[in-house]
Amino acid sequence: MSRRTRRVRMSPSRGRKTPRPVFVLVVLAAVLVLAGGYLVAAGWLGRAGAPAAPATGPAAVQASEPGRVPALRVSPAAFDLGAVSQARGVVTVELGVANAGSADLVIEEMETSCGCTRAALLVEGRPGPWFGMRGHGEWPTGWSARLRPNQQATLQVQYDPDAHGIFRGPIDRVVIIHSNDPRQPHARVRLTGTQVQ
Repeated sequence: MSRRTRRVRMSPSRGRKTPRPVFVLVVLAAVLVLAGGYLVAAGWLGRAGAPAAPATGPAAVQASEPGRVPALRVSPAAFDLGAVSQARGVVTVELGVANAGSADLVIEEMETSCGCTRAALLVEGRPGPWFGMRGHGEWPTGWSARLRPNQQATLQVQYDPDAHGIFRGPIDRVVIIHSNDPRQPHARVRLTGTQVQ
């Protein structure tokens, strides 16, 4: 018994076009341009995690003095709001802020992670402006606060449970404090809790 072997010739894909190298390069270039545009926009909009511009003015001079640096401390750095009742309205908490360093601490601005939250700094009993989520409403300009070594202040944070309508569930918000502290120029304070009726 003899076996017959049948050979089948495979022809190049009939009727189907194969991707051309030029097409692949155009798609790759488009992806790179979009990714680069996003990174540039994130830097321009001041998104968290974007590289900070070098400090200028008195804040930069003091931070560069040998052996003398400011050190921002917030106590507590995380705060549990617990059960936040929408029926009871806005919740205000006060946290301690201090300069634990050996040079003046300059707080240039603050921002929050959501429009439902805002923060202000009280220095020697004088309240600063309210800062909220960047791009939502008016933005305070021309403000800064200076804390001498060992000086303390109060960070007021407000959470508005009505900002999101009828919402029930976990709350996780952040206040970002921008300062001349070289170790943490964008310090984060976290607020958590659960919104209830």
